[in-house]
Amino acid sequence: MNTTTTSSLLQKPSNGRIALLVTLGTESVFFLTLLVAYAALRNQVDWNVSHSFTRLSIPLVNTMVLLLSTFIAGRALHSICQGNQSALRNGLLITVILGVVFVAGQIYEFNHAGLQIDDQAFGGVFFTLIGFHAVHVLAGIVFLVLNLIRAYLNDFTTDHHEAVELGNWFWYYVTAVWLVLFAALYLL
Repeated sequence: MNTTTTSSLLQKPSNGRIALLVTLGTESVFFLTLLVAYAALRNQVDWNVSHSFTRLSIPLVNTMVLLLSTFIAGRALHSICQGNQSALRNGLLITVILGVVFVAGQIYEFNHAGLQIDDQAFGGVFFTLIGFHAVHVLAGIVFLVLNLIRAYLNDFTTDHHEAVELGNWFWYYVTAVWLVLFAALYLL
């Protein structure tokens, strides 16, 4: 094995990486707790919201938007690893725009879900899951916008782009959580 590869694998992770992983771990516990509450309440409450294509159209479009944004974020990270500043900026900008489109879709869905936020505890848990995820998407957008500003200032290089990587980790997490929520809230 190459000694350069060996030494980079044995390097201590940065404080930013550790902090983000701890944050994502605690957020995962919170999401899991809400999902368990949702599942328990769903079995106790009659939920007469259908799983028709019309009902699923906004969540499906939102899922595609988020998946596309995640792919583009990954390409942006790859671009800076290759030293392509312009592709990084474009990728981050498109990812931010798609993130805003996703949040707009969430707001629309929030208003047309067929549940009320005061529908016993069940509606409250449903809206808490959707709302908590939307807050995470907004946080991810802020992270990406900060990286976009830094990209326009040429702050990233092939060797110095950890913030882009961490922003992507957060964006990948938001996407993974959405896929779980989509399955739990709309398909099951």
